Amino acid sequence: MQLITLSTLFFIASALAADCSGNSNSRLEEFKEAYWSAREKMCSNSDCTYQAACTINAQKSVGSSWAKTTVVAELKRKNTGGKKGFKDCWDATEDIINQCVIGNHQLSGTWESDGQLYQFNGYFA
Repeated sequence: MQLITLSTLFFIASALAADCSGNSNSRLEEFKEAYWSAREKMCSNSDCTYQAACTINAQKSVGSSWAKTTVVAELKRKNTGGKKGFKDCWDATEDIINQCVIGNHQLSGTWESDGQLYQFNGYFA
Protein backbone atom coordinates (compact mmCIF):
# COMPACT_ATOMS: atom_id res chain seq x y z
CA MET A 1 0.00 0.00 0.00
CA GLN A 2 2.81 2.40 0.85
CA LEU A 3 4.46 1.74 -2.53
CA ILE A 4 1.24 2.66 -4.33
CA THR A 5 0.92 5.84 -2.28
CA LEU A 6 4.49 6.91 -3.04
CA SER A 7 4.07 6.11 -6.73
CA THR A 8 0.87 8.12 -6.86
CA LEU A 9 2.49 11.09 -5.14
CA PHE A 10 5.45 10.95 -7.53
CA PHE A 11 3.11 10.89 -10.52
CA ILE A 12 1.07 13.83 -9.23
CA ALA A 13 4.20 15.85 -8.45
CA SER A 14 5.70 15.20 -11.87
CA ALA A 15 2.42 15.99 -13.62
CA LEU A 16 2.36 19.44 -12.03
CA ALA A 17 6.04 20.21 -12.55
CA ALA A 18 7.24 22.89 -14.91
CA ASP A 19 8.91 21.97 -18.20
CA CYS A 20 12.09 24.02 -18.55
CA SER A 21 13.59 25.13 -21.86
CA GLY A 22 15.78 27.79 -23.38
CA ASN A 23 19.39 28.67 -22.87
CA SER A 24 21.06 28.10 -19.54
CA ASN A 25 23.05 30.84 -17.85
CA SER A 26 24.62 30.62 -14.41
CA ARG A 27 23.98 34.36 -13.83
CA LEU A 28 20.25 34.06 -14.43
CA GLU A 29 19.38 34.17 -10.74
CA GLU A 30 20.55 37.82 -10.72
CA PHE A 31 17.59 38.61 -12.98
CA LYS A 32 14.90 36.63 -11.14
CA GLU A 33 13.13 39.85 -10.09
CA ALA A 34 11.95 40.25 -13.71
CA TYR A 35 10.17 36.90 -13.45
CA TRP A 36 8.65 37.64 -10.03
CA SER A 37 7.47 41.05 -11.29
CA ALA A 38 5.81 39.52 -14.36
CA ARG A 39 4.11 36.97 -12.11
CA GLU A 40 2.80 39.70 -9.80
CA LYS A 41 1.43 41.73 -12.72
CA MET A 42 -0.35 38.74 -14.22
CA CYS A 43 -1.69 36.89 -11.22
CA SER A 44 -2.87 40.00 -9.36
CA ASN A 45 -4.66 41.05 -12.57
CA SER A 46 -3.06 44.50 -12.39
CA ASP A 47 -1.89 44.24 -16.02
CA CYS A 48 -4.27 41.51 -17.22
CA THR A 49 -8.04 41.40 -17.41
CA TYR A 50 -9.45 39.07 -14.77
CA GLN A 51 -9.64 35.48 -16.03
CA ALA A 52 -8.59 36.45 -19.58
CA ALA A 53 -5.74 35.20 -21.74
CA CYS A 54 -2.87 37.65 -21.43
CA THR A 55 0.77 38.37 -22.24
CA ILE A 56 2.90 40.72 -20.14
CA ASN A 57 6.59 41.67 -19.88
CA ALA A 58 8.92 42.71 -17.09
CA GLN A 59 12.65 43.32 -17.14
CA LYS A 60 15.64 43.52 -14.82
CA SER A 61 18.98 45.18 -15.59
CA VAL A 62 22.24 44.46 -13.79
CA GLY A 63 25.53 46.34 -14.07
CA SER A 64 26.70 49.88 -14.63
CA SER A 65 25.39 52.14 -17.38
CA TRP A 66 28.30 51.25 -19.69
CA ALA A 67 28.12 47.50 -19.04
CA LYS A 68 24.45 46.86 -18.36
CA THR A 69 22.84 43.49 -19.02
CA THR A 70 19.06 43.22 -19.21
CA VAL A 71 16.78 40.20 -19.15
CA VAL A 72 13.18 40.50 -20.32
CA ALA A 73 10.71 37.99 -18.91
CA GLU A 74 7.62 37.54 -21.07
CA LEU A 75 4.76 35.66 -19.42
CA LYS A 76 1.76 34.28 -21.32
CA ARG A 77 -1.32 32.48 -20.14
CA LYS A 78 -4.12 30.84 -22.08
CA ASN A 79 -6.76 28.19 -21.69
CA THR A 80 -6.48 24.78 -23.30
CA GLY A 81 -8.94 21.96 -23.80
CA GLY A 82 -12.00 24.21 -23.79
CA LYS A 83 -11.72 24.98 -20.07
CA LYS A 84 -11.91 28.47 -18.61
CA GLY A 85 -10.22 30.21 -15.72
CA PHE A 86 -6.73 30.65 -14.32
CA LYS A 87 -7.09 29.39 -10.76
CA ASP A 88 -3.50 28.11 -10.57
CA CYS A 89 -1.75 31.31 -11.69
CA TRP A 90 0.23 31.92 -8.48
CA ASP A 91 1.30 28.29 -7.98
CA ALA A 92 2.04 27.56 -11.64
CA THR A 93 4.21 30.63 -12.20
CA GLU A 94 6.01 30.06 -8.89
CA ASP A 95 6.80 26.50 -10.02
CA ILE A 96 8.27 27.77 -13.29
CA ILE A 97 10.42 30.38 -11.55
CA ASN A 98 11.68 28.06 -8.81
CA GLN A 99 12.30 25.04 -11.04
CA CYS A 100 13.49 26.64 -14.26
CA VAL A 101 14.94 30.07 -13.52
CA ILE A 102 16.37 29.55 -10.02
CA GLY A 103 16.85 25.77 -10.05
CA ASN A 104 18.04 25.03 -13.59
CA HIS A 105 19.18 28.56 -14.58
CA GLN A 106 17.12 28.34 -17.77
CA LEU A 107 15.46 31.33 -19.40
CA SER A 108 12.11 29.72 -20.24
CA GLY A 109 9.57 27.25 -18.97
CA THR A 110 5.96 26.13 -19.23
CA TRP A 111 3.35 24.72 -16.88
CA GLU A 112 0.16 23.11 -18.14
CA SER A 113 -2.60 21.43 -16.18
CA ASP A 114 -6.38 21.40 -15.88
CA GLY A 115 -6.94 23.49 -19.00
CA GLN A 116 -4.41 26.17 -18.09
CA LEU A 117 -1.13 26.97 -19.84
CA TYR A 118 1.46 29.37 -18.43
CA GLN A 119 4.64 30.09 -20.37
CA PHE A 120 7.69 32.19 -19.49
CA ASN A 121 10.00 33.20 -22.33
CA GLY A 122 13.11 34.96 -21.11
CA TYR A 123 15.71 36.64 -23.27
CA PHE A 124 18.66 39.00 -23.00
CA ALA A 125 17.88 42.45 -24.42
